[in-house]
Amino acid sequence: MTTLLPATPAAPSNGDSHTLEPLCFPLWGSRLIEASAGTGKTWTIAALYLRLVLGHGGDSAFVQPLRPADILVMTFTRAATRELSDRIRARLLQAAQCFRGLAEVPATDPFLAGLLEAYPEGGARQNAAWRLAMAAEAMDDAAVYTIDAWCQRMLREHAFDSGCLFDEELNADERAVQTEAAQDYWRQQCYPLGMDAIDTVLGVWSGVEALVDDMRRLANEALPEEAGAGTLAECIARSMGAHRAAVTALKADWADRAQAMQEWLDAQTAPKVCDWNKKKLAQRYYSAWLATLAAWAQSPEVVTLDLSDSAQHRLSPEGLLEARKDGAPPVTLPAQFPALADLLASLQDLPQPADALRLHAAAHVQARMAQLKAHSGNFGFADMLHRLDRALTGPQGERLRSRMTAQHPVALVDEFQDTSPLQYRIFDRLYRTADNAPDTALLLIGDPKQSIYGFRGADIYSYLAARRATAGRHYVLDTNHRSSQALVDAVNHGFGRAELRAGEGAFMFRGRAGQANPLPFAPVHARGRLEQFHTADGPAPAMVLQHDLELRSGDQHRRLFAALCAERIATWLNDPQAGFETPGQVRQRLRPADIAVLVRTGKEAQAVRRELRRRGVASVYLSDRDSVFASGEARDLLHWLHAVAAPLDARRVRAGLATGTVGLPLAELVQLAHDEDALDLRSAQLRALRDVWTAQGVLAMLRHSLHQLGLPARWLQEPGGERSLTNFLHLAELLEDASAQLDGEHALIRWLAQQLAGDGTASDAHTVRLESDADLVKVVTVHKAKGLEYPVVCLPFACSMRTVSRRGTAFLSLADDDGQRTLHLQPSDAALVQADRERQREDVRLLYVALTRARHALWLGFGTLKQGNSTQCSTHLSAAGHWLGGREARDADAWLEPLQALAEGQNGIALQPAPHQHPHEVPRTWLVARAAPAPLHEPPVYAGEFERRWGIGSFSQLVRGVAPTAALHSLLHTPRPGDDERALEGSDPLPTLSPPGTPLFATSAAAPPWHRFPRGAVVGNFLHDQLEWLAGEDFALGNASADAGSAVFSTEGGGGLDTSAAEPAQHNLLAERLRQRCERAGHANHADTVLQWLGTVVRTPLPGVGAALQGLDTVLPEMEFWLPAGRLAAAEVDALCCQHLLDGQPRAALPERALHGMLMGFADLVFEHGGRYWVLDYKSNHLGMDAGAYGTGTLAAAMAAHRYDVQAALYLLALHRLLRQRLGDSYHPAQHLGGALYFFLRGVDAPGQGVYTVPPSLPLLDALDALLARDAHRA
Repeated sequence: MTTLLPATPAAPSNGDSHTLEPLCFPLWGSRLIEASAGTGKTWTIAALYLRLVLGHGGDSAFVQPLRPADILVMTFTRAATRELSDRIRARLLQAAQCFRGLAEVPATDPFLAGLLEAYPEGGARQNAAWRLAMAAEAMDDAAVYTIDAWCQRMLREHAFDSGCLFDEELNADERAVQTEAAQDYWRQQCYPLGMDAIDTVLGVWSGVEALVDDMRRLANEALPEEAGAGTLAECIARSMGAHRAAVTALKADWADRAQAMQEWLDAQTAPKVCDWNKKKLAQRYYSAWLATLAAWAQSPEVVTLDLSDSAQHRLSPEGLLEARKDGAPPVTLPAQFPALADLLASLQDLPQPADALRLHAAAHVQARMAQLKAHSGNFGFADMLHRLDRALTGPQGERLRSRMTAQHPVALVDEFQDTSPLQYRIFDRLYRTADNAPDTALLLIGDPKQSIYGFRGADIYSYLAARRATAGRHYVLDTNHRSSQALVDAVNHGFGRAELRAGEGAFMFRGRAGQANPLPFAPVHARGRLEQFHTADGPAPAMVLQHDLELRSGDQHRRLFAALCAERIATWLNDPQAGFETPGQVRQRLRPADIAVLVRTGKEAQAVRRELRRRGVASVYLSDRDSVFASGEARDLLHWLHAVAAPLDARRVRAGLATGTVGLPLAELVQLAHDEDALDLRSAQLRALRDVWTAQGVLAMLRHSLHQLGLPARWLQEPGGERSLTNFLHLAELLEDASAQLDGEHALIRWLAQQLAGDGTASDAHTVRLESDADLVKVVTVHKAKGLEYPVVCLPFACSMRTVSRRGTAFLSLADDDGQRTLHLQPSDAALVQADRERQREDVRLLYVALTRARHALWLGFGTLKQGNSTQCSTHLSAAGHWLGGREARDADAWLEPLQALAEGQNGIALQPAPHQHPHEVPRTWLVARAAPAPLHEPPVYAGEFERRWGIGSFSQLVRGVAPTAALHSLLHTPRPGDDERALEGSDPLPTLSPPGTPLFATSAAAPPWHRFPRGAVVGNFLHDQLEWLAGEDFALGNASADAGSAVFSTEGGGGLDTSAAEPAQHNLLAERLRQRCERAGHANHADTVLQWLGTVVRTPLPGVGAALQGLDTVLPEMEFWLPAGRLAAAEVDALCCQHLLDGQPRAALPERALHGMLMGFADLVFEHGGRYWVLDYKSNHLGMDAGAYGTGTLAAAMAAHRYDVQAALYLLALHRLLRQRLGDSYHPAQHLGGALYFFLRGVDAPGQGVYTVPPSLPLLDALDALLARDAHRA
């Protein structure tokens, strides 16, 4: 029978908790708020936030009203920060509307009504409304962060006090650094070892890969200070010596003791009739065991005492007494037998050399990681916490603390039960929890009953430490707003019984009798729900426990209850009466999306989904721990990338095509293995995909692969196909992101292989995604379901567990009563028992989370389980077993009693024996299709017509013969100024027209700067960029453009330019800025050349204008123009330009083509001077090596060869149209239109300064104008 304590709740060790009243809750000091599941934690945070903004509360208020930037709100995920921020903003806006009288306070919101009442109408209320509205507007700057983001921000904002660098980068995935550090340790410490020492090392780690894995597991563990002392060789010698000495001391006298034990047992069992069961105590067995013991004691070597478990048990006092016959008189055992039990325990507790080696390696690898990260300027999430912790205890710690608390005097820590000891230590050092100071506030909000993230570092003992530090300042949210009254009562009843039961309490933290429970269960009230869940049998019970009391293995239990759960769901969905009834409203039928199946592992999820598919019920799986790299699609994708990267490698091609993801029929795979022609066809397909990969990236290649192979259509016809498609697209995105940091296809393949070889831990970016948001049953891990709610919840595997055993346990980190953790590398039996106790504690908290997800109904599967080949029931080690009956072991049939006791007198709890005993006996009720949705309307036929060959053209396309099909390219590519300076394809280079005897000094230091500068279109674009920038500075480069010590150039007969009066460059700020621009563009070596050249250019008088660039009245750089053109024929433009420009200069005809769309361009410079408007285009073309190569005839030939006459005509037409539009009737082309100037920059010292003038031809402009108008009208 189960013993129950008197029906009075145990009082917390630090005083009773107070029910939190949001209008009068003290907003100063340190306080702990326990928010049970569904009790409105987020709503409460938003309510307290409003009061902090307003400074509301009198004696309970904070010392001053606060802005959002002053109130630090922390939680654990980015999604939670977004939700919190949005909820707070919405609450601020709602309150501001009510305070301004623009909205009524909802009748269901007494908090807001009370808050409004506290501010009388008039100035006080107006001021409060203003504060609320300003806070809502400032929420973009609100301090709502994850703890990691807050740490990073604090370290950067207080870099001097924290001692952190400004330019470090966060590395979210440190596996590569861990691997490198471990490999460095292996090389540095293991390579110098001798053979014996190497054997010792290989006994600990089979190789460097095993070392990497071990170090990864130990990466975040606290190590003893002496762990890394000396070299590995010294560590081996030291630990082996200590171990040898300890074993030698334990061996003393055991050879004689073994002989004495042998003699005593022989004497006891010698008579034919004796008091011993000779089958249990057979001489041949105990003699062999004792011989092994004697040999071990006599051996000079340190060897393991190899006694089997049966030998150890039988030679123990308990085992010997078991071997006595029934009714045999008591016997006094020799002292050697208890001593043997002590010897075995001492040997087990003896420190092993392997422990010292692992600690030594862990210490060195951690130190090496710190060095690598410091060298590369990277840090990890754990580094941020450790740095901030060290900074707060360092020499500048107090100043850092005062600045941080001044920045955020109030902190609200959401989900506090999931903090680590280090995180809580930081909060405590900042806000000094025990001091309860009135000038700061630390509000810790969470629910210890939902502390389930131990695998992420969460530590329930941190919560308990905070509970002790806030004694007397505990508050609870005691009303559940999520679930129905019946369901809340059922959960209260179940955990209430466990709390009242003699022993450890509901959550297994109650100590000895008379001691208070630091983690008690307190029942909550229920607001209830209007709607009720009904089926054809009437109102559904709030909690149904379907039980199977036949002892089964875990696999058998999983298969049976997966089938029972799926059948239950199919029956519900086929029941037309199953749904939610609300008084006065139409019943809402139960939909698949209303049902969630909660599981612990991927195996459980697969079992349930398989059974659901067998009944035609579609489902979706959600997990926050499964990595997409652990999927079959990831493994297949690695083979596919190998095949695409090496399409001529037959082995890789066949491997890629044979994957399940590609899914080729077996007949085709056989053909590919024997038919070279068929293989060549597939190889050609892969070669095309490789070209796509090279040109457009891996994402484009994988999307091409999807559609060329027809994978989406095939997958979506298969069970689980949506999962495959989602995983494939997810992997494609991750590969595309990774490719931005990697060089080449093979580097990306190596990266994917490394991810596949990882430890399976899923970062946020790698966690499998939801494959569909359709109306599907949700199969969800309990961890993922935390914070969520569902109308109906099934928990088919309530008794599942994974007990802690020595096998597979690399180490344990166990906490004592004060929360201090100790690392156990070779855990003892006692440590394993403690670890399994901690496991069961967290399992109970997981059960609480699972039971509190439902709004209306819970369906639980309860079974009696055995472990391995055992015949003993181990259900009492599960969370559900403890919940029902405590940790008392029971036979399988005995579990019916606590089940009946749970349901006794409870209308909301129903017991149901499992209707079937084997999975194949469970019916497979097929889901009946509901009424088909209304047919879609026929899509309307689009009768409109549009021009499909419309495009955007430019001068460059006209003269280079770009085909009409290049219109799309022209939409994506904006022509650069230097593009038109390349020689025409197939044309002969222009002859150099320098006079005979002119020296060529292209590479001579005596050459003018414009001839020393590199050539080409890239250089041309660079010069255009600088001149465009200088135009924005009014070309005010000044004489300082000539370097103080450089040669001075003068132009003979070229306008009398003289830079001999040049000033030092450092005296001219604009020159220095130009020099910096040269450096940024990669022309640092030519900066002086550019300064001299462009200084000359901007001071050179422009022929026909009467002023240099720096003397112009008004300038407009890079004037953009667009000219509508409807089927503009290049031949017509060509004929007009040949007729009116360049005085009949011979030139190549424009390629035949028609431009349909828009003609666009950018004029380098449009300027006005002296009342006339000009267009100027810079040309950096290289025509020769001296000034003579840039005479008028040469320039005219260059204009004709490059067809710059066409460009000039278009520029002048654009300027002509602009002036006509802007000046109107006042515009007179002969008076206002100056012409087009082509400034050949390398001819600045030529007689005409390298400028070719194209005068405006009004007949040409009128003809072009009419041509474009005609074509635009035709379009």
